[in-house]
Amino acid sequence: MIKFCFLHLVLPSKIYEKKICTQKLEQKFIEKNSIFSFKNKIFKKKKFFCMKSSEIPSNTVWEIDFFSRPVLNEDGKKLWELIVVDQKGTFEHIEAIPNNLINSRELKKRINALIEKSPQKPILIKFFRSQMFNMINIALSDLNINVRPSRRTFALFEKISEREENVYPKMSGYRPFMKEVDVNDMLKKVPQKMPDTLRGEKYVFASISIPELESMVNSGINFGQMCPLPKNFDFNQKIPGIVILSERAKSLSSWFDGIELFNIICDLETKNIMIECGLDTQYLFGKFSEETIQDRVNLEPKLFEKNKKKSQGVHFIAVQEYSKKKPIYGIWTLRV
Repeated sequence: MIKFCFLHLVLPSKIYEKKICTQKLEQKFIEKNSIFSFKNKIFKKKKFFCMKSSEIPSNTVWEIDFFSRPVLNEDGKKLWELIVVDQKGTFEHIEAIPNNLINSRELKKRINALIEKSPQKPILIKFFRSQMFNMINIALSDLNINVRPSRRTFALFEKISEREENVYPKMSGYRPFMKEVDVNDMLKKVPQKMPDTLRGEKYVFASISIPELESMVNSGINFGQMCPLPKNFDFNQKIPGIVILSERAKSLSSWFDGIELFNIICDLETKNIMIECGLDTQYLFGKFSEETIQDRVNLEPKLFEKNKKKSQGVHFIAVQEYSKKKPIYGIWTLRV
Protein backbone atom coordinates (compact mmCIF):
# COMPACT_ATOMS: atom_id res chain seq x y z
CA MET A 1 0.00 0.00 0.00
CA ILE A 2 1.27 3.47 -0.87
CA LYS A 3 2.51 5.46 2.11
CA PHE A 4 1.35 8.95 1.22
CA CYS A 5 3.05 11.27 3.63
CA PHE A 6 6.49 9.77 3.80
CA LEU A 7 7.13 8.35 0.33
CA HIS A 8 5.50 10.66 -2.17
CA LEU A 9 5.52 14.14 -0.68
CA VAL A 10 8.27 16.72 -0.44
CA LEU A 11 8.14 17.37 3.28
CA PRO A 12 9.84 19.94 5.53
CA SER A 13 11.91 18.87 8.49
CA LYS A 14 9.64 20.55 11.00
CA ILE A 15 6.24 19.32 12.16
CA TYR A 16 4.04 22.04 13.65
CA GLU A 17 1.80 21.78 16.67
CA LYS A 18 -1.66 23.11 15.95
CA LYS A 19 -2.80 25.91 18.22
CA ILE A 20 -6.56 25.92 18.05
CA CYS A 21 -9.39 26.41 20.49
CA THR A 22 -12.62 24.50 20.83
CA GLN A 23 -16.18 25.50 20.16
CA LYS A 24 -19.54 23.92 19.47
CA LEU A 25 -19.50 22.05 16.16
CA GLU A 26 -20.74 24.29 13.38
CA GLN A 27 -22.09 21.56 11.16
CA LYS A 28 -24.35 18.91 12.66
CA PHE A 29 -25.57 15.69 11.13
CA ILE A 30 -28.74 14.42 12.80
CA GLU A 31 -30.48 11.32 11.50
CA LYS A 32 -33.93 11.91 9.95
CA ASN A 33 -33.62 15.69 10.27
CA SER A 34 -30.14 16.76 9.25
CA ILE A 35 -29.22 20.40 9.80
CA PHE A 36 -26.48 22.49 8.21
CA SER A 37 -25.61 25.54 10.30
CA PHE A 38 -23.67 28.36 8.68
CA LYS A 39 -23.49 31.59 10.70
CA ASN A 40 -26.98 31.25 12.17
CA LYS A 41 -28.45 30.16 8.83
CA ILE A 42 -30.22 26.84 9.20
CA PHE A 43 -30.53 24.52 6.24
CA LYS A 44 -32.70 21.43 6.79
CA LYS A 45 -32.63 18.15 4.94
CA LYS A 46 -35.14 15.33 5.10
CA LYS A 47 -32.65 12.48 5.13
CA PHE A 48 -29.33 11.76 6.73
CA PHE A 49 -26.69 11.96 4.00
CA CYS A 50 -23.91 9.45 4.56
CA MET A 51 -22.43 8.77 1.12
CA LYS A 52 -18.76 9.56 0.65
CA SER A 53 -17.96 12.26 -1.91
CA SER A 54 -15.99 9.75 -3.96
CA GLU A 55 -18.99 7.37 -4.08
CA ILE A 56 -21.43 9.83 -5.66
CA PRO A 57 -21.53 9.55 -9.49
CA SER A 58 -20.57 12.94 -10.91
CA ASN A 59 -23.56 12.99 -13.28
CA THR A 60 -25.91 12.76 -10.25
CA VAL A 61 -24.49 15.91 -8.63
CA TRP A 62 -26.29 19.03 -9.81
CA GLU A 63 -24.92 22.54 -9.33
CA ILE A 64 -27.45 25.36 -9.52
CA ASP A 65 -27.38 29.14 -9.70
CA PHE A 66 -30.46 31.36 -9.59
CA PHE A 67 -29.37 34.97 -9.90
CA SER A 68 -29.42 38.20 -11.92
CA ARG A 69 -27.00 38.80 -14.78
CA PRO A 70 -25.29 41.99 -16.03
CA VAL A 71 -27.98 42.48 -18.67
CA LEU A 72 -31.08 44.71 -18.75
CA ASN A 73 -34.24 43.45 -20.43
CA GLU A 74 -36.36 45.66 -22.71
CA ASP A 75 -38.38 46.77 -19.68
CA GLY A 76 -35.19 48.04 -18.00
CA LYS A 77 -35.12 45.27 -15.40
CA LYS A 78 -32.30 42.82 -14.76
CA LEU A 79 -32.13 39.52 -16.56
CA TRP A 80 -32.53 36.60 -14.15
CA GLU A 81 -31.40 33.12 -15.09
CA LEU A 82 -31.63 29.64 -13.66
CA ILE A 83 -28.48 27.69 -14.56
CA VAL A 84 -28.21 23.99 -13.77
CA VAL A 85 -25.27 21.77 -14.72
CA ASP A 86 -24.08 18.42 -13.50
CA GLN A 87 -20.64 17.88 -12.05
CA LYS A 88 -19.59 15.69 -14.96
CA GLY A 89 -20.45 18.30 -17.58
CA THR A 90 -22.93 16.11 -19.48
CA PHE A 91 -26.09 17.96 -18.45
CA GLU A 92 -26.92 21.64 -18.82
CA HIS A 93 -30.10 23.69 -18.42
CA ILE A 94 -30.31 27.48 -18.76
CA GLU A 95 -33.50 29.52 -18.79
CA ALA A 96 -34.43 33.15 -18.28
CA ILE A 97 -36.96 33.82 -15.51
CA PRO A 98 -39.40 36.78 -15.63
CA ASN A 99 -38.78 39.32 -12.87
CA ASN A 100 -42.27 38.87 -11.43
CA LEU A 101 -41.51 35.17 -10.83
CA ILE A 102 -38.36 35.53 -8.74
CA ASN A 103 -39.46 33.62 -5.66
CA SER A 104 -38.93 30.27 -3.94
CA ARG A 105 -42.26 28.83 -5.13
CA GLU A 106 -41.38 29.39 -8.80
CA LEU A 107 -37.84 28.07 -8.29
CA LYS A 108 -39.20 24.92 -6.66
CA LYS A 109 -41.67 24.43 -9.51
CA ARG A 110 -38.97 24.70 -12.17
CA ILE A 111 -36.46 22.48 -10.37
CA ASN A 112 -39.16 19.84 -9.85
CA ALA A 113 -40.07 19.94 -13.54
CA LEU A 114 -36.42 19.62 -14.47
CA ILE A 115 -35.95 16.61 -12.22
CA GLU A 116 -39.07 14.93 -13.59
CA LYS A 117 -37.94 15.10 -17.20
CA SER A 118 -34.28 14.36 -16.54
CA PRO A 119 -33.19 10.80 -17.46
CA GLN A 120 -30.61 10.88 -14.66
CA LYS A 121 -32.09 12.05 -11.36
CA PRO A 122 -29.79 14.01 -9.05
CA ILE A 123 -28.64 12.52 -5.75
CA LEU A 124 -27.11 15.77 -4.53
CA ILE A 125 -27.71 19.44 -5.37
CA LYS A 126 -25.11 22.11 -4.60
CA PHE A 127 -25.32 25.90 -4.66
CA PHE A 128 -22.73 28.55 -3.83
CA ARG A 129 -24.44 31.93 -3.44
CA SER A 130 -24.92 32.95 0.19
CA GLN A 131 -27.16 35.83 -0.99
CA MET A 132 -29.70 33.30 -2.27
CA PHE A 133 -29.51 30.98 0.74
CA ASN A 134 -33.00 31.64 2.09
CA MET A 135 -34.78 31.38 -1.26
CA ILE A 136 -32.98 28.20 -2.28
CA ASN A 137 -33.45 26.77 1.22
CA ILE A 138 -37.21 27.15 0.99
CA ALA A 139 -37.42 26.00 -2.64
CA LEU A 140 -35.46 22.78 -2.13
CA SER A 141 -36.43 21.90 1.43
CA ASP A 142 -39.28 19.56 0.41
CA LEU A 143 -37.39 17.70 -2.29
CA ASN A 144 -36.39 14.13 -1.55
CA ILE A 145 -32.84 15.06 -2.57
CA ASN A 146 -29.83 15.99 -0.49
CA VAL A 147 -28.81 19.63 -0.80
CA ARG A 148 -25.42 21.00 0.17
CA PRO A 149 -24.27 24.65 0.32
CA SER A 150 -20.82 24.56 -1.26
CA ARG A 151 -18.19 26.50 -3.17
CA ARG A 152 -16.98 23.27 -4.77
CA THR A 153 -19.21 24.00 -7.77
CA PHE A 154 -16.46 24.04 -10.38
CA ALA A 155 -18.59 23.08 -13.39
CA LEU A 156 -21.02 25.86 -12.53
CA PHE A 157 -18.23 28.43 -12.10
CA GLU A 158 -16.90 27.53 -15.54
CA LYS A 159 -20.34 27.84 -17.14
CA ILE A 160 -20.96 31.26 -15.56
CA SER A 161 -17.49 32.47 -16.61
CA GLU A 162 -18.11 31.23 -20.14
CA ARG A 163 -21.39 33.14 -20.37
CA GLU A 164 -19.88 36.30 -18.87
CA GLU A 165 -17.16 36.17 -21.52
CA ASN A 166 -19.02 34.97 -24.60
CA VAL A 167 -22.79 35.37 -24.14
CA TYR A 168 -23.80 38.40 -22.06
CA PRO A 169 -21.50 40.92 -23.85
CA LYS A 170 -23.33 40.12 -27.11
CA MET A 171 -26.75 40.98 -25.64
CA SER A 172 -28.16 44.43 -26.39
CA GLY A 173 -28.83 45.22 -22.75
CA TYR A 174 -25.36 44.23 -21.50
CA ARG A 175 -24.07 46.42 -18.67
CA PRO A 176 -20.58 45.33 -17.53
CA PHE A 177 -20.71 47.55 -14.44
CA MET A 178 -23.63 45.44 -13.17
CA LYS A 179 -21.46 42.37 -12.63
CA GLU A 180 -22.04 41.00 -9.17
CA VAL A 181 -19.26 41.71 -6.67
CA ASP A 182 -19.28 39.64 -3.51
CA VAL A 183 -18.51 42.10 -0.72
CA ASN A 184 -17.67 39.22 1.62
CA ASP A 185 -14.69 38.32 -0.59
CA MET A 186 -13.33 41.85 -0.26
CA LEU A 187 -13.54 41.97 3.53
CA LYS A 188 -11.05 40.29 5.83
CA LYS A 189 -12.99 37.83 7.95
CA VAL A 190 -12.41 36.91 11.57
CA PRO A 191 -11.97 33.12 11.50
CA GLN A 192 -14.05 30.94 13.78
CA LYS A 193 -12.44 28.59 16.24
CA MET A 194 -11.90 25.09 14.91
CA PRO A 195 -14.53 22.60 16.17
CA ASP A 196 -13.23 19.71 18.28
CA THR A 197 -14.40 17.21 15.69
CA LEU A 198 -12.16 18.75 13.02
CA ARG A 199 -9.00 18.98 15.10
CA GLY A 200 -5.77 17.16 14.32
CA GLU A 201 -2.74 16.92 16.58
CA LYS A 202 -0.04 18.11 14.17
CA TYR A 203 0.45 19.15 10.55
CA VAL A 204 3.15 19.49 7.89
CA PHE A 205 3.41 21.50 4.69
CA ALA A 206 4.01 19.33 1.64
CA SER A 207 3.90 19.22 -2.16
CA ILE A 208 3.03 16.60 -4.75
CA SER A 209 2.53 16.31 -8.51
CA ILE A 210 -0.91 15.66 -9.97
CA PRO A 211 0.06 12.29 -11.53
CA GLU A 212 1.36 11.07 -8.16
CA LEU A 213 -1.76 12.32 -6.44
CA GLU A 214 -4.09 10.66 -8.95
CA SER A 215 -2.18 7.41 -8.53
CA MET A 216 -2.81 7.53 -4.79
CA VAL A 217 -6.49 8.30 -5.18
CA ASN A 218 -6.90 5.44 -7.65
CA SER A 219 -5.09 3.07 -5.29
CA GLY A 220 -7.97 3.33 -2.85
CA ILE A 221 -8.41 6.27 -0.47
CA ASN A 222 -11.16 6.08 2.15
CA PHE A 223 -12.30 9.68 1.73
CA GLY A 224 -11.57 12.49 -0.68
CA GLN A 225 -12.32 14.22 -3.94
CA MET A 226 -10.33 15.65 -6.85
CA CYS A 227 -11.32 18.99 -8.35
CA PRO A 228 -11.09 19.67 -12.11
CA LEU A 229 -7.84 21.33 -13.15
CA PRO A 230 -7.55 24.68 -14.96
CA LYS A 231 -7.02 24.65 -18.70
CA ASN A 232 -3.38 24.38 -19.79
CA PHE A 233 -2.38 23.17 -16.34
CA ASP A 234 1.28 22.13 -16.11
CA PHE A 235 1.26 18.53 -14.90
CA ASN A 236 4.93 18.79 -13.97
CA GLN A 237 4.04 21.52 -11.49
CA LYS A 238 3.91 20.24 -7.92
CA ILE A 239 0.92 21.50 -5.99
CA PRO A 240 1.30 22.66 -2.37
CA GLY A 241 -0.74 21.39 0.53
CA ILE A 242 -1.05 20.52 4.18
CA VAL A 243 -1.00 17.04 5.69
CA ILE A 244 -2.83 16.73 9.01
CA LEU A 245 -1.45 14.06 11.32
CA SER A 246 -3.93 12.61 13.78
CA GLU A 247 -4.49 9.54 15.95
CA ARG A 248 -8.12 9.56 14.78
CA ALA A 249 -7.45 10.15 11.11
CA LYS A 250 -10.38 8.04 9.90
CA SER A 251 -13.07 9.94 11.80
CA LEU A 252 -11.40 13.26 11.01
CA SER A 253 -11.41 12.40 7.30
CA SER A 254 -15.07 11.49 7.50
CA TRP A 255 -15.95 14.91 8.90
CA PHE A 256 -13.79 16.75 6.37
CA ASP A 257 -15.61 14.86 3.62
CA GLY A 258 -18.88 16.47 4.67
CA ILE A 259 -17.99 20.14 5.13
CA GLU A 260 -17.25 21.01 1.47
CA LEU A 261 -13.58 22.02 1.78
CA PHE A 262 -12.76 25.01 -0.41
CA ASN A 263 -9.47 26.73 0.41
CA ILE A 264 -6.44 26.89 2.71
CA ILE A 265 -5.06 30.35 3.49
CA CYS A 266 -1.73 31.22 5.11
CA ASP A 267 -2.21 34.85 6.13
CA LEU A 268 1.29 36.33 6.46
CA GLU A 269 -0.10 39.43 8.16
CA THR A 270 -2.08 37.77 10.96
CA LYS A 271 0.12 34.60 11.06
CA ASN A 272 -3.06 32.52 10.78
CA ILE A 273 -3.57 29.32 8.83
CA MET A 274 -7.24 29.10 7.90
CA ILE A 275 -9.49 26.51 6.30
CA GLU A 276 -12.46 27.74 4.26
CA CYS A 277 -15.48 25.52 3.68
CA GLY A 278 -19.20 25.57 2.98
CA LEU A 279 -20.65 28.86 1.73
CA ASP A 280 -18.61 31.34 3.75
CA THR A 281 -17.24 29.53 6.80
CA GLN A 282 -13.61 30.16 7.74
CA TYR A 283 -11.93 28.19 10.54
CA LEU A 284 -8.73 29.05 12.37
CA PHE A 285 -6.67 25.92 11.72
CA GLY A 286 -3.33 26.98 13.22
CA LYS A 287 -0.81 29.74 13.95
CA PHE A 288 2.75 30.22 12.79
CA SER A 289 5.39 32.46 14.32
CA GLU A 290 7.32 35.41 12.91
CA GLU A 291 10.46 33.29 13.11
CA THR A 292 8.92 30.79 10.71
CA ILE A 293 8.56 33.49 8.05
CA GLN A 294 12.01 35.01 8.54
CA ASP A 295 13.95 31.77 8.89
CA ARG A 296 15.71 30.96 5.60
CA VAL A 297 15.07 27.25 6.08
CA ASN A 298 11.51 27.32 7.36
CA LEU A 299 9.58 29.40 4.84
CA GLU A 300 6.68 26.97 4.54
CA PRO A 301 3.72 29.36 5.00
CA LYS A 302 5.15 31.93 2.60
CA LEU A 303 6.18 29.30 0.06
CA PHE A 304 2.78 27.66 0.34
CA GLU A 305 1.02 30.82 -0.86
CA LYS A 306 3.66 31.45 -3.52
CA ASN A 307 3.36 27.92 -4.88
CA LYS A 308 -0.43 28.09 -4.76
CA LYS A 309 -0.27 30.99 -7.22
CA LYS A 310 2.15 29.06 -9.42
CA SER A 311 -0.25 26.12 -9.53
CA GLN A 312 -3.15 28.40 -10.57
CA GLY A 313 -4.84 28.11 -7.18
CA VAL A 314 -4.77 24.31 -7.04
CA HIS A 315 -3.67 22.87 -3.68
CA PHE A 316 -4.62 20.02 -1.36
CA ILE A 317 -5.36 18.92 2.17
CA ALA A 318 -4.74 15.38 3.40
CA VAL A 319 -5.29 13.46 6.63
CA GLN A 320 -2.94 10.72 7.79
CA GLU A 321 -2.73 8.68 10.96
CA TYR A 322 0.18 9.83 13.11
CA SER A 323 2.49 6.94 12.28
CA LYS A 324 5.08 6.30 9.57
CA LYS A 325 3.53 2.90 8.97
CA LYS A 326 0.02 4.20 8.27
CA PRO A 327 -1.39 5.39 4.90
CA ILE A 328 -3.58 8.42 4.45
CA TYR A 329 -7.33 8.21 5.05
CA GLY A 330 -8.44 11.26 3.10
CA ILE A 331 -7.21 13.71 0.48
CA TRP A 332 -8.97 16.59 -1.28
CA THR A 333 -7.69 18.87 -4.00
CA LEU A 334 -8.90 22.47 -3.72
CA ARG A 335 -9.00 25.27 -6.27
CA VAL A 336 -9.50 29.01 -5.92
